[in-house]
Amino acid sequence: MAKVKTSVLFKQYNQQQNFLLPPSLDELIDPRHLVRVVNDVVGAMDITALINQYEGGGTTAYHPRMLLKVLLYAYAMKIYTGRKIAKALKQDIHFMWLAAMNRPDFRTLNNFRSGKAKECVEELFKEMLLFLSEHQYISMENYFCDGSTFSADANRYKMVWKKNAERYKQSAENKCKELFGQIDRLNADENKQYGDKDLEENGGSDKVINPDSIAAHVDKLNKVISTVTDKQQNKKAISLKKQLRENEDKINKYQQQIKTAKSRSGYNRTDEDATAMRMKNDETLPAYNIVAGSENQFIVSYSVHQNTNDAVCFKGHVEQLEKHTDVLPKAIIADSIFGTEENYEIIEQKKIENHLKFPSFHNEQKRTYRANPFIKENFIYDTPTDTYGCPNNQSLSLKQTTIQTHKRTGYVSTLKIYECESCSGCPFYSQCCKSEKEKNRILKVNEKLEIYKQNARQQLTSETGILLRKQRGMEIESCFGDIKHNMGFRRFHLRGLLKVKTEFSLVAMAHNLRKIQLQNVQQRA
Repeated sequence: MAKVKTSVLFKQYNQQQNFLLPPSLDELIDPRHLVRVVNDVVGAMDITALINQYEGGGTTAYHPRMLLKVLLYAYAMKIYTGRKIAKALKQDIHFMWLAAMNRPDFRTLNNFRSGKAKECVEELFKEMLLFLSEHQYISMENYFCDGSTFSADANRYKMVWKKNAERYKQSAENKCKELFGQIDRLNADENKQYGDKDLEENGGSDKVINPDSIAAHVDKLNKVISTVTDKQQNKKAISLKKQLRENEDKINKYQQQIKTAKSRSGYNRTDEDATAMRMKNDETLPAYNIVAGSENQFIVSYSVHQNTNDAVCFKGHVEQLEKHTDVLPKAIIADSIFGTEENYEIIEQKKIENHLKFPSFHNEQKRTYRANPFIKENFIYDTPTDTYGCPNNQSLSLKQTTIQTHKRTGYVSTLKIYECESCSGCPFYSQCCKSEKEKNRILKVNEKLEIYKQNARQQLTSETGILLRKQRGMEIESCFGDIKHNMGFRRFHLRGLLKVKTEFSLVAMAHNLRKIQLQNVQQRA
């Protein structure tokens, strides 16, 4: 047995040592710790809307301010499930101090998040924006906007595709038409019923398949089953009735799938509000598209969408922005996908500066693009004659004006179509006319959009516009980067559109709290 050195001295270590006075948890919390920021900010917020969700009666409930603090701090610390939050309330001194030693279980936390908080999450987020504004963290001067996809809490292998449902429904309807023909032949004498006409099995494709027509043919089969004594005919009638009912169930099933999908390409059976979206790693997963706007890297507004196209989501996002704040930003800065006629019109109506890029903006900055004489922008327009001049000094005159309706948004655009009188023998034909279908060069001009683009072009290429374009990448991209990488939030933990909105609101508020703490530390340093 080795001899113990008696000359070595250690600090006292006695787990049974009692304290003369019980220690305060407040003494153990660093003054600059994030938990104090959460406590101070939520403590200053007006949560009247949340308190009004409680009807009273029965046993006393946990205070909603405490539950909100716990949820926001948990999200800021990358803890997203009710069971892990409940565990932290028993083990982590920061959670213990924040909850004043209250220990709600995971059911209470989950019910609060999915119930009471869900009903007033917009008001809670708005209260945080008021806090940020009052303390001069944001000024609603420049609003940097972008979108990002987040996976849904859904099984990737349980997607229902709308096109498949439509195809299967049509197949079931065709089978019903065939059964209708067999039922009619079974129910009446063939020659008397059809005469010289073809059988409905082959020529009855004009029959409408609906619940009434199916019920009518079921009645015919029931009459055959009850009156015909021939066992063979009776057996056939029973078989036809069974097949008809089976196909009716299929039609109803696929019709319901089409109704659930609505305008989407499909939905997920685990979370019917989730839509298949292509992620950054080229995987197609059930997901939601989050469009958010920031200022000074604080999330000022957010909106949850079932469409992966950010341009289509912009209108809904602006409506959500108006719910979150009474003061609209002076300028909105966004990437080229947002530059559509409808979106330009929206910000013009809201009297917001136009800093939305359009799809060809980056190409226009290239010298080779600007020097190309065959692009539409370099054709010379003559106002008195309403014609365009091509590089070969030929005139393109107005042929027709068409109305186009956007298939997803229903927005109506007016398009003017100009065509060259004759491109025959033109030495630049192969360079100018890219489409093989075009005998002559055609220009499609949206005058309203071109005016919007010119306005955006002036704003984006100004000294201020260049600085804002550079800043955009550091602004909203940093917010999404912090949420996805630092907070580890890439997948929702709740299902359904309303609950997903609630969860991202908590994520956005947690991000803002983290940003406040970071700025406070930097200022003190």
